[in-house]
Amino acid sequence: MKIGDKFFDLRKRAEDILKMISEPTNVQKDSDLFRLLHELDTYRIELELQNEELHTANTELHILQDTLKEEIAIHFRHYDIAPVGYVTLDRSYSIIELNQTLVRMLHLIKEDCLKHFFSKFIRQEDQDTFYFCCQKLITEKKPQTCELQLHSDKIQPFWVKLDCVPEQHEQGKRIHISITDISNLKALEKDLRLSVSVFAECAEMIVVTDANRNIIKINNAFIQTTGYSEQEIIGKNTRILKSGKHDESFYQEMWSELNEHNHWQGEIWNKRKNGEIYPEWLSLTAIKNTDNSIAHYISVSSDITERKKDAAHIHFMAYYDPLTGLPNRILLQDRLKQALVQSHRNRQHGAVFILDIDHFKVVNDSLGHMVGDELLQEVAKRLTSCIRKEDTISRMGGDEFVVLLTDLGEDKHNAILRASNVAKKIIDEISQPIIANNNKLQITLSIGIVMFPDDSDQISNLIKLADNAMYKVKKSGRNNYQFVTPSLQKEADERLTVQHGLHQALERQEFELFYQPQINFSTQKISGVEALIRWNNPDRGLVTPDEFIAISEETGLIVPIGTWVLEQACRQISDWNKLSTPPTPYLSVNMSIRQFQQKNFISEMERILLKYNIKPQQLELELTESLLIHNLTETQNKLFTLKDMGVRLAIDDFGTGYSSLQYLKSLPLDVLKIDQSFIQDIGIDHNNEAIVQTIISLANNLDLWVVAEGVVTQRQYDFLKLKGCGSYQGYYYSKPIKEHELLEVIKKQSLYF
Repeated sequence: MKIGDKFFDLRKRAEDILKMISEPTNVQKDSDLFRLLHELDTYRIELELQNEELHTANTELHILQDTLKEEIAIHFRHYDIAPVGYVTLDRSYSIIELNQTLVRMLHLIKEDCLKHFFSKFIRQEDQDTFYFCCQKLITEKKPQTCELQLHSDKIQPFWVKLDCVPEQHEQGKRIHISITDISNLKALEKDLRLSVSVFAECAEMIVVTDANRNIIKINNAFIQTTGYSEQEIIGKNTRILKSGKHDESFYQEMWSELNEHNHWQGEIWNKRKNGEIYPEWLSLTAIKNTDNSIAHYISVSSDITERKKDAAHIHFMAYYDPLTGLPNRILLQDRLKQALVQSHRNRQHGAVFILDIDHFKVVNDSLGHMVGDELLQEVAKRLTSCIRKEDTISRMGGDEFVVLLTDLGEDKHNAILRASNVAKKIIDEISQPIIANNNKLQITLSIGIVMFPDDSDQISNLIKLADNAMYKVKKSGRNNYQFVTPSLQKEADERLTVQHGLHQALERQEFELFYQPQINFSTQKISGVEALIRWNNPDRGLVTPDEFIAISEETGLIVPIGTWVLEQACRQISDWNKLSTPPTPYLSVNMSIRQFQQKNFISEMERILLKYNIKPQQLELELTESLLIHNLTETQNKLFTLKDMGVRLAIDDFGTGYSSLQYLKSLPLDVLKIDQSFIQDIGIDHNNEAIVQTIISLANNLDLWVVAEGVVTQRQYDFLKLKGCGSYQGYYYSKPIKEHELLEVIKKQSLYF
């Protein structure tokens, strides 16, 4: 309402009131006085009306002010208890106001925040984020949002979302910011990213289907394993993966267990896109709704093709020989156990053969391991062709095989006949020429046979008895078979007794060295002495090397025994050096293959020579031909090292092994010893005499000293002297004797060199 209109209305209301309350007066109505009085009354009433309105307005104003205060108080209460933080900044980004929610977020009190720059509570790494947000807010003059981390000296950095709004205030520009704690959201985002990454990059295949088993989600591993792309497989039913290897009952049982227990796992064969079937280890889980209905199925699986191959390989390596593919010792033991049970149950006889290739070591050492391996493979094939499918061929190791024959009948004599026929068949088959790496070989077998259950029903005893029978074949000429007999059992028991005794002989100091002199044909003086070991067994008396050296070789005891011989020989040389006239220029010691092959052999030699302070030239090592050709390069290196040290080197039993002019020429040898098997037939066999003469001529031409072993008769002595042999040893002059006897003989006959 305009002021003029309000004044007119107020005048009209005052006059209306005045008419109602006016009383008769003596003043003339049209006189000036009357008009003045009337005007005054009107003014008075107007003032009263205005005063009344002012009073009413003032009352209403007070009510409005109280209402406004209450609303402001409510607003601030809401402001302080809001679930988000609020802060107002001035143009310099200092805090003008903030609510208690933000204060609690920062673990501070309000006074610690007011008038401070808001950036004080922003993590250093996020300062730029806040700055650019504010710049954009000022430039664009519209709300902006950013995410950063706040912190204080009372709390670690935490993620918040800032919603910023600009305001043009009479005191300058202001920024109102609402602050939402999004730490949990960030954690969820992180977990979600991790879950997505795990799902996508998991090495195992993951497939998610709907309730109808239609595929709705797959991961990269599934794509790589099956060959299906995401576009090709999404929406397809899992039936597309069926291999056809399982019948319907398998799937019915699988889904039934899954739906009942919400989980199933096991091995299953599925099919790739290219049609190839492969094994999986599958874990299926049913995801249900709140009403217990199926929502999804999740499968996690891995291709176990390589695992199954590895398992098969491990099984093969555990139970089969990798070279020949035959069952090994472990599998043989299991089959023997089953065969013995079946034999008793069905009253059937069976047989166990132990087969060993004759002179296999010579082939292996001379032609190499490749030829040896190829030979073993061919032998395995031929052996397999000689037996029935229900029988077993096993390779025990090296060149040793085992044949297990079952169900040979109830009659033992017929069973023995059948076993004999198989043995003959094997011997005939193996004797046929074998081509191995372009080498034509003709080999033979020695076979020992034990019948079960009559000969024995213990697995370990069966093998031992058959091995004893085979050992008997070896001793009697090889290339044959032999059944177990009571005499063989007795012989085997004696061998076992010797083996047990050898273990204690070193500890009990039961070994002793005997000495056999070597006499020079020309000077008739002593040219050397050979040290020969003897065993003083408390039960059996003096045991010769022929009775225990082979067993010590088999058991590995030859190494510590050989070391003892070297120690004793060098100690003896040291003692002789203290005499005014030592009895011999050198002492000869036999060296076993196993001892020579020890990695520390050279260092042991150096240690022993140094320990007894003897000249290396005073020690001679006798080496067999088979030792020389074993690992020729390593053997050469060791022999040249020994030669550089000054040790004498001799070939023992020359002519009985793999004689070769090549190693005679290339190895640093000093002495060649003719084996006594050639010497003993001098005067009887002209061929042997020719061989001996040839050996002597060969040695002399190669500048090697020749020693004849086992000289017993005058005829042998005369022949060797006539043909130019260097020295001899044997019963013709002296048997092996003890040290004090040797010194007496040398002194008595003045044989000092």
